[in-house]
Amino acid sequence: MAETSRRHPQTVCSLAIIRDRNEFATRSAIRSTAIFTVTRCPESVARFSIDHRAFDRTATRAEILAGIAERIPAGATLIAPASRTPQHLLRQAFANGGPLPPADLHLLQRERPDLVILPLQCANSVLDKIAATYRIKRAGPGSNILSRSRTAPNEAQCLWVAFLCSQSSRHEGASLSVAWQAWRAIERARPVGF
Repeated sequence: MAETSRRHPQTVCSLAIIRDRNEFATRSAIRSTAIFTVTRCPESVARFSIDHRAFDRTATRAEILAGIAERIPAGATLIAPASRTPQHLLRQAFANGGPLPPADLHLLQRERPDLVILPLQCANSVLDKIAATYRIKRAGPGSNILSRSRTAPNEAQCLWVAFLCSQSSRHEGASLSVAWQAWRAIERARPVGF
């Protein structure tokens, strides 16, 4: 069977936003973000970087999303989990004939129309399998906000691996995966700065 010619975009940013409540809940606050960036390059297979930030409840959604928008390279493809709109909000919007409140990704798209934003529907079980295969620590069900915030970079990487498996050719996926695993080994070997 012939393989379709799928290519990994030049620059992909995988975004994990950790909130203390559902995105659409009243008083929901963003507590941590992680942007995992993969840039294909000719001198090596790819360059990898992670940008991990933590926030207290005083940081506003607008400030945090503006900061995310500033840190994403021009023309990148941004992947993030698709928002899950609670049923009661869907019913309320339908009954009132009004729009749903904007999701984080909608606000980022308004701020950065140059980005290709791909909301991914990815089951937790798939991310768990990826985490097990690559020995990536994920926060388990019912984890507190601190554990979820600490593992935000791992969440972003798991999401990218899911994207890689579904969007790249077998050859390109294998070479990017090997390069990423080498980068992870170097990152783990770095001394922790305090």
